[in-house]
Amino acid sequence: MHTNHERPWYRWYVLFILTLIYAFSYVDRQIVTILAPYLKKDMGISDAQLGLLYGTSFALFYCVFGIPLARLADGWSRVRTLALGLSFWSAMTALSGLSRNFAQLGTARIGVGVGEASATPAAISLLGDYFERAKRGTVLALYSVGVYVGAGASLAIGGSVVAAWEHAYGKGGVSAPLGLSGWQATFMCVGVPGLIFALIVLLTIREPARGRLDAVAPRKDPHPFAHAVRDLGAMVPPWSWMTLRTLGATRREYVRNVTYLLVAIAVVVYATSATNHVLSASRNARIGSLFGMSITSNLIQWLAIAIAVYVCSNWYQATRLGDAAAHRLITGSRTFGALTVAGAFLAFAMNAVNGFVFVYASRNLGLTAEAGLHLGIVAIIAGGAGISVSGYLSDCARRKHPLGRLYFVCFTATMFTAASTLQYVTRDVTTFYSAYAVATFFVPMWFGPLQATTQDLVIPRLRGTSFAAFSLGANIFGLGLGPYSVGLISDASGNLRLGILCALAVLPVSVGALLFASRTLLASEAIARAELDRFNAESAEDDITLLGEHQLTH
Repeated sequence: MHTNHERPWYRWYVLFILTLIYAFSYVDRQIVTILAPYLKKDMGISDAQLGLLYGTSFALFYCVFGIPLARLADGWSRVRTLALGLSFWSAMTALSGLSRNFAQLGTARIGVGVGEASATPAAISLLGDYFERAKRGTVLALYSVGVYVGAGASLAIGGSVVAAWEHAYGKGGVSAPLGLSGWQATFMCVGVPGLIFALIVLLTIREPARGRLDAVAPRKDPHPFAHAVRDLGAMVPPWSWMTLRTLGATRREYVRNVTYLLVAIAVVVYATSATNHVLSASRNARIGSLFGMSITSNLIQWLAIAIAVYVCSNWYQATRLGDAAAHRLITGSRTFGALTVAGAFLAFAMNAVNGFVFVYASRNLGLTAEAGLHLGIVAIIAGGAGISVSGYLSDCARRKHPLGRLYFVCFTATMFTAASTLQYVTRDVTTFYSAYAVATFFVPMWFGPLQATTQDLVIPRLRGTSFAAFSLGANIFGLGLGPYSVGLISDASGNLRLGILCALAVLPVSVGALLFASRTLLASEAIARAELDRFNAESAEDDITLLGEHQLTH
């Protein structure tokens, strides 16, 4: 008798549920964009602070906790990891609705980042054990539909809830329940359903055997939580230095680590000074002071970026010293590095554009709150359509040519750049919406092909870790710097359009990185296959040893 997870229909059900969770994560992540005008009005925040809320405060903790939570998913129950993460970030989204100032909202956004760090590594790993290798490009593309369903839903839901709340209780919200304004009610409306959905995950999704479709002997991690904590400790001083000692690091390695730290400090000092200087006094938001030193949003931004880069360099160093397979396939792979760079610059442009689309439409084109609903519908239809067909098209491209997926991403990135440029230079509303639809159709097409490519470069036990490592660039550089850079340029120049166009100018770097990766991709895939054979051989030897010991005891 077959279990549910062996029935053909069940794996598609799992894909559907995981896609919905991905959509939930993007609703909670993107809701800030539609609520931006109301946050700016009630809290008096600047465009740069908005970029900090949307990007950096989320991205830093998403990155820091992404690696250990991915390791937990690789060693423990992926279903439970996913459910716990969903519960936590949904609760933090709901708590965002109780925020009364920038600091409280920023803290809640940090919680959202921590919780969401658990989701996709666990989901990617699960899908790798439900679908065979030949279908993973299509499956990951379908999974990625959640990005634009969530992003579109956040725009549509946000605009609708705010409009309905203000219609019922007025713009002041004095007579509203708990005295909540429309934007506060919106945070609660999108956060609470996630808590219910976490139960559905626990009750209906079953944990498949790890590596069952890749002819890999299952091997259980006896200490998954200890290893996750170890990975977290390897990233954060002083535990990172203790980890180096445990790994037998030489004096040279300690010098290298201190150099990373000094470079991070120098970046904070220089970048903060430079960005404070380019902003006027009215735009240089001062949050508080410490020992007589002004704490500005720019200081928090660059401190967060520097911390993220430093802790990731610590993880890189610990992986190079303590996990030979992960280093060969991930941190030490030029191909994986080039794909990470490509994804980082694609994410930079995507997050920069998406983070300010409603702000731009309301500020430069005079559109009202209903525009959020319209933009949301366009995002769901166009983005969903684009990402749905991207998997099939990229898999076809891969069958026709070994490097087809990478060439496909180059094409889609070019089309997105052209459409987005038209979207932000036109002053015609119809052209704006049309260009937005075309750009939204092409922009999500990069995720599935690149994710499928990186998954082909690792063995099953490293799938979650591989995704988390790939996401470092997308989140630190893409999400952490993209929206903030647009906001900074907008605040400094008074021209939001200029900030967005500057963000789009980085996309040729992605194309260059993809072409570089194409030179070594086939060799890297061969290394991954050899690593898989080595892993299976070691597992077989362990089984023979255990069998011999068992026979001797009898």
